[in-house]
Amino acid sequence: MKIKKINYSPYKNHLKQTFINSKSKYSYQEGVMIELIILNSSKPFTGYGEASILAGFSMESIQEINWGIESFIAAIDFNYNYSLEELLDLAEIQCFELPALHFAIDTALYDLAGKLQNLPISKLLNKNSADLVEFSDIYIPNNKINSKQHHIIKYKLGVNKINDDIQIINHLSDNNPKVQFRFDGNQLYTEIEFLKVVKELQHINIDYFEEPLINLNSSILKKMKNEINTKIAIDESLYNGNNYLNWIENNLIDSVIIKPSIFGGYKKSLELYNLCKAQNINVILSSALENSVGNMSAIHLAAAINNNFLHGLNIHNFFENFIYPVPYSKNESYVSVNKFIGL
Repeated sequence: MKIKKINYSPYKNHLKQTFINSKSKYSYQEGVMIELIILNSSKPFTGYGEASILAGFSMESIQEINWGIESFIAAIDFNYNYSLEELLDLAEIQCFELPALHFAIDTALYDLAGKLQNLPISKLLNKNSADLVEFSDIYIPNNKINSKQHHIIKYKLGVNKINDDIQIINHLSDNNPKVQFRFDGNQLYTEIEFLKVVKELQHINIDYFEEPLINLNSSILKKMKNEINTKIAIDESLYNGNNYLNWIENNLIDSVIIKPSIFGGYKKSLELYNLCKAQNINVILSSALENSVGNMSAIHLAAAINNNFLHGLNIHNFFENFIYPVPYSKNESYVSVNKFIGL
């Protein structure tokens, strides 16, 4: 691929309502859209990528992403015909300290490769990728939860008082007895507080508790695994310096939640997935409030890992307006990816 031009532009997109967890409030999302343009047989092709940041998780700023793009542009020889692998290696070298930008450039490169080969990104990553990706739901006040026979709902603990949470959870559970909950504490509770919460919710069908504790460590995880009958998932621990690789290798956790758009390049997410798979640890992909380009790239990664789990990737939960159209409707519980070319 001979790169002819690289364009980029910042964006700021407001959420349809303020999204709240136990630590943060989000009313908008910001990032940078990227276009990589090539000529193939004198015909232009454009690959799209999105670098988004999420407060509380991302370490880089929009300004640093802009600087990183300029550094990547400066490293490109616009007269050289690169292979896809050469460009992916160059992106890794130039963006190793800017994971959201690394993800965006990887996306644009794979989008181009997919368009040139007439394949979806998911099939480039894994020829045996899934043809569709199923979505879980998330509880947001004033949003209607879709009821279906086998249903998974993510519920943010700590936004309300625990008694109010239990009332809402019981109502959701009573309306659909087969519902299963993924409870996200966003590192809210002390060990004692968490044990009380587990006791209050022991009658509920629970998939896992995601990041429930303020100071998660190996010793607490061992205690939780041995003393309480519940499953622990990690999310923030992938970004805040915790020794999560040790926890995975020692089977101290049950699930890993990856936000691909802020975790890093595609290879990094796939390597973590393979490590988890080897330890029989589940992997769920989740939105970092990215817009349509970042969302579709995460969906292709979910198809590529093909692990038959429901992923938290339906961004209709957060946005009414999209920079580019989203190829699934608000009420759809899955998206078919085998029909796409590139993204």
